[in-house]
Amino acid sequence: MLNKSVARRYAEAFFSIGRETESIDRFQQELQVIVDTINETENLKEYFGHLLIPAKEKKDIAAKIFSGKISSTSLNFLMMVLDKRRQAYLEIILEEYNSMADEVKNVTKAELISAQEVSEAEVKALAEKLSASTGKKVQLEQTVDPSLLGGIKIRIGDQIMDGTIAKKLEMLKTQLMQAKLS
Repeated sequence: MLNKSVARRYAEAFFSIGRETESIDRFQQELQVIVDTINETENLKEYFGHLLIPAKEKKDIAAKIFSGKISSTSLNFLMMVLDKRRQAYLEIILEEYNSMADEVKNVTKAELISAQEVSEAEVKALAEKLSASTGKKVQLEQTVDPSLLGGIKIRIGDQIMDGTIAKKLEMLKTQLMQAKLS
């Protein structure tokens, strides 16, 4: 939990700069580039995380890698993160930043879980119906779980709508167990 609160403070600071400069989307993309590059470049994550390497050396490497790829504001943010030795928090900072950006854009993420792949058209139609009922733009992420047997389950935040066959069978079993025989 401590990690999330530290990351949230950094994300809030960076987000406020994005809001002031009307660059929320740009900074979101650049923060994604930073995280992806660090994760995809061999040994870079370990290098940035190494305690014996001075922050100045890490910042020099970061400047060489990211100069010209991201804005000076995003680069300065990365330099500050490296100075404060908070580079391990970058992925969580990105998650928090994304949450704040979604909130400002009135977007909510939802998970669609089904027994088999649902067509793109059906996913789009379902997202539109959920958007109308929630008052927010719903982005559905699809997951396939064959154990559901059939039907779908939708999770939006802490709310779950379960229309799966597995759930219906479970409810039927409970009803049968509670039924009184005469």
